[in-house]
Amino acid sequence: MNPHSLPKKRELGAYYTPPELSQILADWAISKTTETILEPSFGGCGFFDSCIKRLQELGCKNPDKKLYGVDIDPHAFDILSRKFDKLISTKKRFLQKDFITVTSDEFLVPKFDVVLGNPPYVSMHNMTEEQRKSCDRILQESSFSNVTMGRNASLWAFFLLHSLSFLQEGGKVAWVLPSSLLHADYAKNLINIHKHYFKKMKLIKLAERFFKSEGAKETSIVLIAEGFDSKGLDDGSFSVEYVDDLVELKQAIDLNSLRKDFDFDNYKLELLPLQIRKAFDEVSKLEVSYPLSHYLDIKIGMVTGANKYFIVDQKTIDENYIQNECLKPVVGRFSSFIGIKHTKTRQNKIQKDNHRAFLVNPTSEQMYSKDSTVNKYLSQITREEREKNRTFEKRPDWFAPDDDIISDGFMSYMIHLGPRMVINQGRINCTNSIHKVFFHTKLSSKYKLAIAVSMLSTYSQFSAEIEGRAYSSGVLKIEPSAGRKIKILLSECCIEALNEVISEIESYLKDNNLDEVTAIVDRILIRNKLISIEQCDQLARGVHFLRKERYKGVRKFDEK
Repeated sequence: MNPHSLPKKRELGAYYTPPELSQILADWAISKTTETILEPSFGGCGFFDSCIKRLQELGCKNPDKKLYGVDIDPHAFDILSRKFDKLISTKKRFLQKDFITVTSDEFLVPKFDVVLGNPPYVSMHNMTEEQRKSCDRILQESSFSNVTMGRNASLWAFFLLHSLSFLQEGGKVAWVLPSSLLHADYAKNLINIHKHYFKKMKLIKLAERFFKSEGAKETSIVLIAEGFDSKGLDDGSFSVEYVDDLVELKQAIDLNSLRKDFDFDNYKLELLPLQIRKAFDEVSKLEVSYPLSHYLDIKIGMVTGANKYFIVDQKTIDENYIQNECLKPVVGRFSSFIGIKHTKTRQNKIQKDNHRAFLVNPTSEQMYSKDSTVNKYLSQITREEREKNRTFEKRPDWFAPDDDIISDGFMSYMIHLGPRMVINQGRINCTNSIHKVFFHTKLSSKYKLAIAVSMLSTYSQFSAEIEGRAYSSGVLKIEPSAGRKIKILLSECCIEALNEVISEIESYLKDNNLDEVTAIVDRILIRNKLISIEQCDQLARGVHFLRKERYKGVRKFDEK
């Protein structure tokens, strides 16, 4: 049904909803034959089909007359014409426009009982200039944006905000949305807006990837809400749930099991059994528990603007005769680290093992000298690419990316299991695929290493699962702001013990046996009474649960 190429789909944000999914939402949203329904981006008309079927089941004799819609894509009207020829002849029913420019007086009816659909997944960076202006206008003029959403929001978020202006009192909404709803800052603000204007609301994360065939890899979130009140409410009920498939979705859309005290900011914790939450709360309140921000700051690594060319291995150096004077040591990938400390000796080893561990960073003299080999190598980056590259613009010399900022340590950014910290004893730089760690005060080498070791405990790995966010592939992404919130257990009494097991830990890390590493660290913390065996056991259950949830719909997760 969707004829567009993948680039065109991304441009329009047009991913057509499978009929099985749209039918479940239409069945939930429509309860009376008299209800009017608006679909703000009807695309392949899948939601229209589902709405008609639902209205017919309820006994409606002319279900098509209850439908209204908007879409910017001419192809959507070709489908509409083929399916419902008599509908498009009616004025003020179906508008070929961008929904964010539409006003309620353009329809036959100004308000609707139900607004539902799958809005366009277009990021702020990919919006047209006209769309950005329309979104700014919505932020300024909408009576529902008293809790500001922010200008960095994606187009789908503005669709949801704007749609509130078209709802009848007591109305319902049902949306299929991207997983960013659960972690983007602007999405949190959007949820707070909805919580203020609906009596009941639920977010349901779907493990099954419904838009894989359409070219969208991430998981989907269903947002359903009922009892719209344009004046605002103080006591709306809310919850978040995870489901594996459509069978479980049908069961989860019941809004009778909501809570008024549900904490969305900690929704991952809310998903866990009480015993696990209790264990985490108990340990977090101890004097020996601190977020990493107590000890250090985390920032992104060096941005070269073109790692493909500037971060190289020995083979590339040899093939292009790049002179040694133009090179500096660097770590390009976190997987290059051998243990929890990085020395010059270990840097030499990864360079000899042909890791991308050299930074091409010539001076002006080296770049422009006669017969410069580095000039010839970097000429692979065309003038057009250089002029378009924003990172290059910010540097005095586009060809010299070194920021000369050497961190005290490194932290992993995208990980399969849990995050890891490495202490930078070799004074080496890193790229932005790795985070830089800077300690607030001058600490001994043993103290720094103890922090890195403690981070491998069950407690810290659990905290990382809570603070990080799952990417479309299931890996955990730790932004600097999230990394600062990860909690660790540390006291003077266990500094020496944590250092004594470094060699043993590193041997297990080499074999990628994180389970054994965590067990070693846990035993030290338990022996020094920083945490109990029972608390560790509960948190281990939580870690496994959250990792399993990350990989649902991608592949089976096995802790072993």
